[in-house]
Amino acid sequence: MELQFEKLCKSYGKKQALIDFDITLHNGVHALLGPNGAGKSTLMNILAGLLRQSSGDILLDSKSVFSMGASFREMLGYMPQELGFYPSFTAQQTLDYYAVLRDVKGSKKRIAQLLELVNLQGEKDRKIKGYSGGMKRRLGIALALLNDPQILILDEPTAGLDPKERMRFRNVISQIGFGKIVILATHIVSDVESVSDDCLLLKDGRLIDSGSSESLCAKLDGCVWDIPMTEREAEKYILQNSCANIKKRDSGIFVHTVSAQKPCENARPSAVTLEDVYMSHFGSDSDE
Repeated sequence: MELQFEKLCKSYGKKQALIDFDITLHNGVHALLGPNGAGKSTLMNILAGLLRQSSGDILLDSKSVFSMGASFREMLGYMPQELGFYPSFTAQQTLDYYAVLRDVKGSKKRIAQLLELVNLQGEKDRKIKGYSGGMKRRLGIALALLNDPQILILDEPTAGLDPKERMRFRNVISQIGFGKIVILATHIVSDVESVSDDCLLLKDGRLIDSGSSESLCAKLDGCVWDIPMTEREAEKYILQNSCANIKKRDSGIFVHTVSAQKPCENARPSAVTLEDVYMSHFGSDSDE
């Protein structure tokens, strides 16, 4: 399966939210990374059919998805960032309701599998108004998977999940990514570093770089440093350098920073992570 974005643009008046987005995706997990206003949600909403593009096209196996209509929507699973549920419904009733709307075959068995997958089988008969934010997020993931989609779109899927649930989610994504195109946006970089086949870096509506975590990290080889400092020195340094953060270890306090040149004499080379890649591109931007 091949999903091809061709010069996709979206404008709101004079503001350009997406500019000439151009890339081809195949089966696997594709992570969208970028700060607030980068165009991530705009891109996903266009793909889901919730927004109309200003220009450009999206092709699925050489056929425009905008001309496919319902046949394309049947292949989609989508979890938006803002979830809306009927608060008086239980998880079981919610999944049953959407299974009817989407005409899911063998829905009873499918729903049981999904409730176990997202660890809600023990809470399936509890009304959603009593759910925590993390529980609602897990139910949203189950809804997105209800029709066994070929293209899965997830906007901030791990928001509100505790570390154990996030690990469970990463395992789920790793499993389903083999036979589907999974597109997910998240600000928790560690959630995608181990499961994504590639990362797409968006800034101001433009695709500025893409590649596997390893290839993106390789571009920063020799540009990431740890600098031993006192607490006061570290606090002063990070105020002046947007691509730096403080790390406290048994051996003392270090500033972890990205710099093309060795920042000072006592700086030590450090292993590059995807978070370093993110900070090198977006460190000066405000977080979402």
